[in-house]
Amino acid sequence: MKKNIFHIVFVLFVFSSVLSGCFDESFSTDPNDRLLFSTDIVKFDTIFTQRGTATLSFKVYNPAKKSLKIESVTLADAANSGFFINVDGSKGPSIRDLEIRGKDSLFVFVEANVDPTNQNSPLLIKDSIVFMTNGIRQYVKLEAYGQDVNLLRGEVLPDGETLFSGEKPYLIYDSLVVPPASILRLSEGATLYFHSKAMLEVKGKIDARGTVLRPVTFRGDRLDRMFADLPYDYLPGQWGGIHIHKDSYDNLFDHVSMRGTATGIVIDSSDVARTKITFSNSVIHNSSNNLVSSAESKIVAWNCQFSNASGALMSLAGGDADFVHCTFANYFQLMDVIKSPLLVFDGYTSTEEKTPLKARFANCIVIGNNTLMQPLDLQGTQIVFNNCLFKVNGSDDENFIRCIWNADPMFVATGDNYLYDFRLASDLSAAYRAGNPEFIDENTRTDLLGNQRPEGINPDVGAYQYMAPEE
Repeated sequence: MKKNIFHIVFVLFVFSSVLSGCFDESFSTDPNDRLLFSTDIVKFDTIFTQRGTATLSFKVYNPAKKSLKIESVTLADAANSGFFINVDGSKGPSIRDLEIRGKDSLFVFVEANVDPTNQNSPLLIKDSIVFMTNGIRQYVKLEAYGQDVNLLRGEVLPDGETLFSGEKPYLIYDSLVVPPASILRLSEGATLYFHSKAMLEVKGKIDARGTVLRPVTFRGDRLDRMFADLPYDYLPGQWGGIHIHKDSYDNLFDHVSMRGTATGIVIDSSDVARTKITFSNSVIHNSSNNLVSSAESKIVAWNCQFSNASGALMSLAGGDADFVHCTFANYFQLMDVIKSPLLVFDGYTSTEEKTPLKARFANCIVIGNNTLMQPLDLQGTQIVFNNCLFKVNGSDDENFIRCIWNADPMFVATGDNYLYDFRLASDLSAAYRAGNPEFIDENTRTDLLGNQRPEGINPDVGAYQYMAPEE
């Protein structure tokens, strides 16, 4: 029995010796033993002043063998900056007497809540976290841009005209409704941020007129990132979308950038004799479902990019549609798979109640990672492609006239690092000077970016004219 007790005591002695060897309980007082940080600056994306932001974090390391006593961790300008800190469960703005073992680390969490800046442009907010260890000060900088917004919650616009300017963004919760007797005018630079599932319901009329340098923008309100290289702005499904109701006519999207929707643009059936919506010089990009869905409506579009959707880029069920110098490109890859052909046509045969779909595509690019269109056989329909480029094999007939088959437009970027750029990368592109000049008019004399299409020679196919890099 005594022998067993001796063995137990001996084992405990050895175990305690090992532990004491692993953990040196003494604290270093050497000012050369300093903290290391996973970053020297914490940068937040733009923060709406009426709303908080996601929490960011960084790690603090003790590279020394001995433990370090951090005398204090303090926000330098906590009373004014709007930043908040939490160090391993202890809330700031000042935390004292923290211990960090040798070769160990701890987390610091930072949150920002910026007060209204009373100005239209984003305001840079700065602060620093000051670490005091053995009489040595070390700093981690904090930066955020605060942006004042016009906050709208379930807003129904009044009758008459309402102007949204480009001076200050608009943040929309629930839905923004344009009633039947109302016109919403959006001037250059106007930006509408939509919260999750929020919709723009157009029962009256929307008139959006941006410019090349200051487009009208519709997008989600997430300004942070899913991953370091993936902003939420790159993702579909960030907000609902736009619904053009039955009795809404003469809507205009000129120099508009719209992206990140769940349902894209849904256009209700109406009188085909009247123009429902005109798209010009615009980019409609990235939807979790169809990008544009139209039922028995008249659509006109030129110099537009329709790109990336889990559903169809253009779903036309009857009506009248005309697309000139447009780029249809579907390289959708985030969060889902492509579930539909690029172009879907329905209602293209005559019935007693409805006239068949009439659609023209002229000097357009139609390309992507899925089936080209449905149906594939257009014989007997009024759907015509003139001088259009496809990357699939095919041949001309009464519906496909002077088309460019099995050809590569050579886009600048089609999804590497989640980046897309559907301009032509080279004059070796099959789209280069492959267009028909008979489709050039006052609307298409310049391309989506305002570049002049040449006179006397064939233009490039698609929404973008190739421009050689400046030396």
